[in-house]
Amino acid sequence: MTELLAQVQFQEALVSLTLIAAIATDLKYQKIFNKLTFPIMAIGSSWWIIQGQPWFGLQGLAVGFGMTFPAFALGRTLRAGDAKLMMAVGALLGPGINFRACLMMYLISIPFGLTVLAYKGRLGNLLPALRAGIGRATGQQVKDVPTTVVAYAPVIGVAVGLVYFTDWLT
Repeated sequence: MTELLAQVQFQEALVSLTLIAAIATDLKYQKIFNKLTFPIMAIGSSWWIIQGQPWFGLQGLAVGFGMTFPAFALGRTLRAGDAKLMMAVGALLGPGINFRACLMMYLISIPFGLTVLAYKGRLGNLLPALRAGIGRATGQQVKDVPTTVVAYAPVIGVAVGLVYFTDWLT
């Protein structure tokens, strides 16, 4: 029991600290740094190898990549740091929690993003940005559309917290 408690406390503490650091840097610099996410991916994956479940952390990392890369590559609605943050969370918490956290992140990010766009007076840019994303996805050459940078680390933090500490999406 003590070993299980130490494991949960370690993971909760590391995920919490990682999310706090990511939120702080995303709000201040509009960037989540690789020097935060890559070591956490390595620590999470290594932790599960030590625990005798070598694929668990890697599966969580893969879920984070698979669920965030399309939004980064096609629509640029997420930035690379956001995707790598979800990969780091997955390496620590595993595929099931990370899958639900990614779903929750998307559920939260839609009204959050629309609210930010409306507040900044950029809501009219939504359809041209969607057309550009679809054009890029289909291999067409598209004209750059002005983008509005939104710090998504707070959304990720709320999503992970809701999924981890509640029974939402279970």
